[in-house]
Formats: sequence, structure tokens, C-alpha cells
Amino acid sequence: MRCPLGAASSGHSPAWRRMLLTGSLLAFFTCSASSELPSSASLDSLTEGANAHLPVPRSLDGVLSTSWFRGHEAQAEAMISSPEGLPGSGHTGRETLDTQGSLVIRNVTTQDAGSYTVVLETSRGRRSATEQIQIKPTLTGCWLLTFPGNTQGILRSELNYSVILQWVASIEPEPVLRWTFNGHPRGIGERLIIQRLSLEDLGTYVCLAENSQGMCFSQPVTIMLPQDIVDPTDPVPIKPNPTLSLSGSSAFALIVAAPVVLVGSTVFTIIWKLRNMEFTVLCLALQMGSRCFSNHVEKGTIP
Repeated sequence: MRCPLGAASSGHSPAWRRMLLTGSLLAFFTCSASSELPSSASLDSLTEGANAHLPVPRSLDGVLSTSWFRGHEAQAEAMISSPEGLPGSGHTGRETLDTQGSLVIRNVTTQDAGSYTVVLETSRGRRSATEQIQIKPTLTGCWLLTFPGNTQGILRSELNYSVILQWVASIEPEPVLRWTFNGHPRGIGERLIIQRLSLEDLGTYVCLAENSQGMCFSQPVTIMLPQDIVDPTDPVPIKPNPTLSLSGSSAFALIVAAPVVLVGSTVFTIIWKLRNMEFTVLCLALQMGSRCFSNHVEKGTIP
């Protein structure tokens, strides 16, 4: 059973690993030229981030070792895996070999697209074959041009106004543009126009661009009102103070007693003033009498 790429030499030092790789390369390239096998059918196009699996031809028996290279030819500087399972100059850290010697590339990118050559050492000699990988790029984050303008993907507009969303990114070949509203199809073309904005139009819009090279999603744009609509609330009724409220016989008694209290206070005020006047007159009379008595004493005319 084959070990994963790089595991065969995990117990050796880097210097010893380089010596093994150099020896295997010298032995490999000094051998006779290999005969080419018919290329297998091209793999289906992969999207970025997927894993690629390049199989070893199944028609051969007695395979002794497997080597993989980038490109159409077995070049030393393009070697991914040596016959001993050592990583070569073309190894990026994402390549491994399965138990059958097939090449597995994890998390492919557009840089991984192209040809790969496998060289098989068999009991009947050396054989080689070429596999092809096609990668479709997946782009995200293309910005939209909007009217009115948006701030960090938030577009605010009043109802009954027009709103325009437009795709402005340049992609070759020319893509087919589709719009979605809250995840549901809304329209096609580079521009989406909402003539009279209504409450049903509030939500998130995304444009999807797709061509033969892949697809691209725009940044989402969410349409909202300038401010939340709040239903008017009724004013809170003012409850009367129960300690100050009167009704029935109590209210009638208060109405009757009010004039009596007013008249009584007026009479009391008059009497109080009259008493004050009498007291004042009495004081004046006493004062005058005292003065007359003093004069008679001084003149000696007291009877």
C-alpha cells in the first residue's frame, strides 16, 4: 500500500531527503524513454475550492512506482511526486497520492488548471499519460451602482420614489446577469429599475453574473425606509385625583357652604376692624385725660 505524499520520508532529515530525491531523479531521467498511453477523457470543469482527483490508468498491471509532473512533459523542475513518494519542486503542499497512486489536489485554484503527466514504472517498462484539469473561477464581492447611493450595502429611500440598481463590473466573456430579491428571481439584465418603491419592494437584492469561466455574486444591497414607521399612539388619559374629587351630596354641601363661609369671613373682618377702632378711640381719650390732669396739677387748680 502506498503512503501519502511526503509521509514516506517524514523520518529523514531535510539533507537526507534531498539526497534521496536527487538520486531518484538521476536514476529516473537516465532510463530509457517511456511510451505514451492514450489520454483519458478530460475531467469535468471544477470550481475554485474543490478537490481534483487525477486517476492512474487502470489498464496497466504490475505497476512498480508512480511519478507525477506538472505540464505535458516529465521535467525535473515540474515534479510533484517522485517514484519514492518524495515531494518535488512542483509540490505546493496541497497534493497527495491515494493508495492507487492517483493524484489528489485539495482546494484547487485557477493556477492549478492545465496538464498533468503521470509516469508509471511497470514490469514491462515505463509508461506515461497526461490528464487535464479545467477550473472555473468563482468571484464574489462585485459592487453595484445604486441610485440613491448606498452606505455599506444599505440603501434608504422614501416610498413611491424610483430606485435603480446597476451592474458595473467588467467580465470577459460577457456574462448573463440575473437579479434576485430575498433569494427569489426578480429580473435579468445589467440594470434593475423599481419605478415606485412600495413596502413589498423592501428587502435584499443580489446580482448573479455567469459565463463560461464561472460565476460572480454582487455584494447584497438592502433597501430600507429612511426611518422606521411607528403607528401613532393614543395619549394617556389623565386620571383625576381621588382625594380631590367630590360628587353627589358632598358636592352640593360644598356649593352651599361656600357663600356662608364667605359672608362669615366678611362679617368677622368688619367686627374685628370696629373693635380695633373702639380700642383706638379709648386709648386716645385716656391719653387726653392724662394730659389735662397733668396741666391742672402744674397750675394748682385741682378741685
